[in-house]
Order: sequence, then C-alpha cells, then structure tokens
Amino acid sequence: MLFLLLSIVLIISAILVISAQNPVHSVFFLVLVFLTSAFSLFLLEIEFVSLLFVLVYVGAIAVLFLFVVMMLDIKVTKQEKDFMIYLPMGSFLGLIFFLEIFLTLQENFVPFLPLSGRELYINWLNCIDSLTNIKVLGQLLYTYYFPFFLIAGIVLLVAMVGAIVLTLNFTQKAKHQFVFRQILREKKNSIYLIK
Repeated sequence: MLFLLLSIVLIISAILVISAQNPVHSVFFLVLVFLTSAFSLFLLEIEFVSLLFVLVYVGAIAVLFLFVVMMLDIKVTKQEKDFMIYLPMGSFLGLIFFLEIFLTLQENFVPFLPLSGRELYINWLNCIDSLTNIKVLGQLLYTYYFPFFLIAGIVLLVAMVGAIVLTLNFTQKAKHQFVFRQILREKKNSIYLIK
C-alpha cells in the first residue's frame, strides 16, 4: 500500500517536473522525485542505492540545479504550449520504451507471464551474510574513511555557503541592526517620558 502511494506521488511529481512553468518549482519537484524513488528503493530493501539517491541526487545534484536556477534569475513567462503537436510521437516513443522495459524484466528478472518449465527461485537471503548494507556502509564510513567523509562534508558546506552568498541581493532598502549600539544602551537614554 505504501509502495503504491509512493509510486503515485513519484509519477505525479515527475509530470510536474516537466510541466511546471517556474524553474525553481520544477527543481523542487525533481527533489521530490528523487526522495520518493529513494523511499521506494528503501521499501524494496535496497538500502545502499536508496542512500546513494539521497546523498548524490538530492544532496548534490538537485541543490546544484537549484542554486544555478536561482543565480540565473530566470523570469517566468506565460506562453501557450501546444502539447497536441508532440502527442503522437511522444506516445509512440513511450510505448516502445515501456515495451523494452517489460521485455527486459520478463526475460531477466521477474517473470510477469507464466513460464513453462523454467520456474527457478533462489532465496538470496540464505546465501549471504547477515549484515545489512547500511551496517557495512556505516562501519566503513565512520571508521576507515572518516577523515575523507568529514572533508567531503566540509567541502559541500563551503560550496553551499558560497552559492548562498553569491545569490544574495544587497539592497539599500534593507534595514540593518546595530547590535553593538543596542547592547551599549543605558536606562537614562532609553526610557522617555512623554507628557
């Protein structure tokens, strides 16, 4: 049930990525696509690929897209889009794509159609070690590769702060707060009696 809900959210947000007129909204929907696909992979017990989706796609690529779109300051324009011109060719290519995916999955991974005489199922959980991918990844990252992991986090933090500083607009209309002047105020020059 949860997988079906995540799949519906994934398909709707993927459609909104290409149909949103504001590019910032499109990047936000792209982040939602990455997160829902990572949660779907986590439900399928593919934890390592799910973490890679979150770290690489959401943590690096989507943030990079967002800051590039913010730095370019693209103006949103209203234009009429005629989707009916591209509908026959797009539906033909989509049908070929889904047919290829179906035949690949049918032949190699999960048989959707009944197979005669080739029913073979291997329970891989009995053949592998009892450690999960998350435990192995955590042990490696926080023991042997901890300095590299820390350096990568600092580099990403510096890049994010630099992108935020580059996108800031310093205007003269902004009100500035003088903290030093506020701290040095005394009672005699801060309370006024009005008669």
